[in-house]
Amino acid sequence: MILGREEIRFIRDLFSHYYRIAYLKLPKDLVSREFAFQTLESDIYVRHMSFTSESEVRAYLVVNTPKQSYYSTARYSTPTAPSYSEAEWRGSEIMFDIDADKLPGCQTLALGRGVEVVTEKCIDIAREALRRLIYVLESHMGFSEDELMIYFSGNRGFHVVVTVEDLEWLKLESRHRLELVDYLSGRGIDLKKLLAKMSDKKLTLLPPKPEDGGWRSLLALYSSNEVSDETIRNIAIPVDPLVTQDISRLIRIPNSINGKTGLAAKLVKISEVDNFKLDESLSPFDGYAVVKPNISFSGSLVGKKVKISDKIAVKIDIDVALYLVLNKLANVIKYELEHVETFEISSNA
Repeated sequence: MILGREEIRFIRDLFSHYYRIAYLKLPKDLVSREFAFQTLESDIYVRHMSFTSESEVRAYLVVNTPKQSYYSTARYSTPTAPSYSEAEWRGSEIMFDIDADKLPGCQTLALGRGVEVVTEKCIDIAREALRRLIYVLESHMGFSEDELMIYFSGNRGFHVVVTVEDLEWLKLESRHRLELVDYLSGRGIDLKKLLAKMSDKKLTLLPPKPEDGGWRSLLALYSSNEVSDETIRNIAIPVDPLVTQDISRLIRIPNSINGKTGLAAKLVKISEVDNFKLDESLSPFDGYAVVKPNISFSGSLVGKKVKISDKIAVKIDIDVALYLVLNKLANVIKYELEHVETFEISSNA
């Protein structure tokens, strides 16, 4: 189903207002990054774009109001080149992606017409995995807080980008990046060897302690039961291997709008992770809209209780209306945008 003209005008108006004033988190070396955008009118992506300044990026977002906005983790000599070989790869930041809907205990909510809603509980589960990931990146791999850029994806979970400048990390090949995933996921762990410890010149089994480092420290911090293979699975950090291994990966521009939900891909400080919630504060838009839904639904959207009936016009908060319209589940009759939040940058990196 294609978005109607009124729906496109509605989305464009909101997005354009936001991008005029939003605090965008762009890489310092943006001239060496490829930018890509998905259009509102179709699923087509405009690729291999390059900009020389933040003002150029902002102007593009305001005028063209794309549905999704990305830049590459990779640095290129010629980011506008049509092929990877011609672009001349100069290294890539390391990215980790935690999707809540793929985690044990997460049950998405069926909204209708194939649209699945990630619930507050799912995001809470993903947040706990994020805490463990941050711990490993800092304590086991030696990255500093300032080298970790953490943000909500705007929909299903969290992204962590290691913004280190060390070429030894930037030049890691895909197979080496997969080894990081193997470590995080606990793949191939031998419990007998893991729990064995030399004591008085003999090999004994000793309970793990936080100061032991490695996976023993993870077990000590995050396991209260007898250690088993199931314990490893519960503590393992479930990052998407396809994302981490991809040295030409596109990542959502931090603080840009997710075109599936209308929520901001909001930056999160490490000190704020524990208090992060999926709620209305993640929407930059305040106001109301009158829409005509094409589904019936009762539940929670963007952290708000919603009850709508098929074909019956209803006045609802503008952020809920945007969610429905982006997913082609409602038509806009009229709307009033009252305020746009800017989400001042407050990241570690």
